[in-house]
Amino acid sequence: MSVVKIKDKTFRTSIPEKEIKERIQAVADRINHDMADKNPLFLAVLNGAFVFAADLMRMITIPCEISFVKLASYQGTTSTGKITEVMGINEDLTDRTVVIIEDIVDTGLTMKRMIESLGTRHPASVHICSLLVKPEKLQVDLNIEYAVMEIPNDFIVGYGLDYDQQGRNLPDIYTLVNEDNLKNMKNIVIFGAPGSGKGTQSDLLIEKYGLGHISTGDVLRSEIKKGTELGKTAASYIDKGQLIPDALMVDILASVYDSFGTDHPGVIFDGFPRTIPQAEALKKMLEERGHRIAAMIELDVPEEELMTRLIKRGQESGRSDDNAETIKKRLDVYHNQTSPLIEWYEKEGIRHHINGLGALDRIAGDIQQVIDQL
Repeated sequence: MSVVKIKDKTFRTSIPEKEIKERIQAVADRINHDMADKNPLFLAVLNGAFVFAADLMRMITIPCEISFVKLASYQGTTSTGKITEVMGINEDLTDRTVVIIEDIVDTGLTMKRMIESLGTRHPASVHICSLLVKPEKLQVDLNIEYAVMEIPNDFIVGYGLDYDQQGRNLPDIYTLVNEDNLKNMKNIVIFGAPGSGKGTQSDLLIEKYGLGHISTGDVLRSEIKKGTELGKTAASYIDKGQLIPDALMVDILASVYDSFGTDHPGVIFDGFPRTIPQAEALKKMLEERGHRIAAMIELDVPEEELMTRLIKRGQESGRSDDNAETIKKRLDVYHNQTSPLIEWYEKEGIRHHINGLGALDRIAGDIQQVIDQL
């Protein structure tokens, strides 16, 4: 997923080129089957459908012809409501099978106007082949026989579609990003040693702010249990007693992060990153989506208290790894490998130190004060 800036708007990838072409091939196969003996005339609507038409025609294997018509109904990101035929059709359509190639059917008014115009030329039949359809926006009854994809009511660019004549050359399809939502999005890294209370405070933040929650342990177990390709790959490392590569872990987190949608209020990253390379990879992943980490919340708890908490937790839960020896090793790993992240996030200007020793409500209040000021 990537983000592009076109004039004053930001767009993110929503449909990659590979998926677009696979779906076009499926529609082309249907047309080849349905119109094998009809020598159809394809009418490509300029300007938006020129990329779609070029790819579609290379997949059509039956005898056919192609011509072009130009209609206009968009200016900027909204319909002008004025439909003007700019370039007419010179072919004789009498008793011909006509297939309109359109980039997107939105309200359907443009398409209705075109079908009415074609009807005066006495074709045998008129069919609609549209790259994209917005069912929520349709205002007229249309039989769109060959719809490549249905999409939500979002403004999109790329693959022939434009924003004020820009972006047609992009190979993927991009969706307009809501800038206000981005400004209010609160992606949080909750940071601290084992036993510092990350899980408890995460639960409180989720309840108060409606944030999503990504815990590396939970995510890995879920992906493996569901048998996803990423889960299978992760399991192959775990089964061999090997650490999961950072690139794979980020891919897994990215998949989960994307499942929250584009306009979520924010996500808590719990247990990731643990190293500076992981922090850099997380930053890059979010930047590709036009997002960022708003704050790193550091829960600072003295080691003596951490030992007490973890030993008590082991006694209550029966966890074999919560004994004095293993706890000391885990804290050593944290200090040697993970604590340099404090300095890294300090340089990023988003580190917020929280005294993690004391009453639960007071700690939660301190964290919420930070988040409310973001």
